[in-house]
Amino acid sequence: MKKRPAAVGAVVAGLLAPLALTTPAHADSSYKAFCNTTGGHGGVTAPSYTGSTDSVYVQMGVYDGSADGHTMRIRLVTKDVNGKNTYWPWHANTKGPGKSLEFTTTANNKSGIFDIGIQVARFEGNKKLNYCSKWGSFY
Repeated sequence: MKKRPAAVGAVVAGLLAPLALTTPAHADSSYKAFCNTTGGHGGVTAPSYTGSTDSVYVQMGVYDGSADGHTMRIRLVTKDVNGKNTYWPWHANTKGPGKSLEFTTTANNKSGIFDIGIQVARFEGNKKLNYCSKWGSFY
């Protein structure tokens, strides 16, 4: 198992901290996914998700950790009742190295949303150079 340097852990905590602050006070846990890849990392929190629904509110963030001239992007991935994945549009962090892009959105699927995940990738123009994917779990 590969250990993350302490600095990366601090950045991760910093990236996800604003997402956690908006979690309802009564919630004991929320649904989250996080992954890192060369050049950056990202995460998603679905504070009110408890499983099988047709609409889910999510908070997402992507961090660009490398001054390499490439753009970090993140997108939501959901799985429906039939096990079919929906790959939602990419969101690009164009703020530059050392900066995060954080946003909220709602995903709707009349076939249901039975799982939530993310993909985080480093792009050169429209060419995906590397990526990571992660399905969420309750924390």
